[in-house]
Amino acid sequence: MKNINVIKIVSICLLIHFSIGCKPKPKYKDCKLDGSCPQQYYRMELGEAKAYLWAKPGSYWIYKNTATGDIDTQTCTGFYFDSVTVRGTESATSFITIKYDFLSRSISSKFNKLTYHDETERYEPDAPLRPLKTVFERYAGIGFIMPFSHPFVIGEQFSNGSSTMTCKGMDSNVIIQGKEYFDVAKFELDKDDIWEEKLNCIRANTIYYWSKNVGIIKKELKTCNYSWELIDYNIIQ
Repeated sequence: MKNINVIKIVSICLLIHFSIGCKPKPKYKDCKLDGSCPQQYYRMELGEAKAYLWAKPGSYWIYKNTATGDIDTQTCTGFYFDSVTVRGTESATSFITIKYDFLSRSISSKFNKLTYHDETERYEPDAPLRPLKTVFERYAGIGFIMPFSHPFVIGEQFSNGSSTMTCKGMDSNVIIQGKEYFDVAKFELDKDDIWEEKLNCIRANTIYYWSKNVGIIKKELKTCNYSWELIDYNIIQ
């Protein structure tokens, strides 16, 4: 009889042991789903890039064509700058906050009869989070390009699907039309979608030269064998 009781006790102990051991482990708690993740905050300032892009209404640049002698006066007609805060709206991104500087402007070209709409890129937490960089976009109704990025990383590329921009580096000083400019960043577009329709220069291989505190000082259209070079300017801060 004692043996039977011992067997029962051992069986019960084994049953309890295996019941505990086989108990399903609690599911992993995904903080992204219940919003308990620690807040991730990203701050993107234009920083040095601002000195290359800043020009309030009334600012102007006058360029001369090296092949034809034509003059193009470009005038800033609109400007906007602000810091924008955006938060993720989906369960997987609701814990992400991005605050970034946004700059946009409108530039009217007298020669090409076009208005260039320029702006820095926006950031979207719900999209895959890319490195926070300043990428400058230009749209003119007949084309869309990316002619500037910061930081200046030689060989770094950005593409809009139809053309690719490559950072070619910086020159400490460049002389254009007898004037010296400093801290000049250079960007090459394999196909410039903002073409020179009046001169029949379409989708050219182009290099943009940007000088700090001035803006574009030269647009070299390599395919068409001419450039637009700055001869005068006035930047309103």
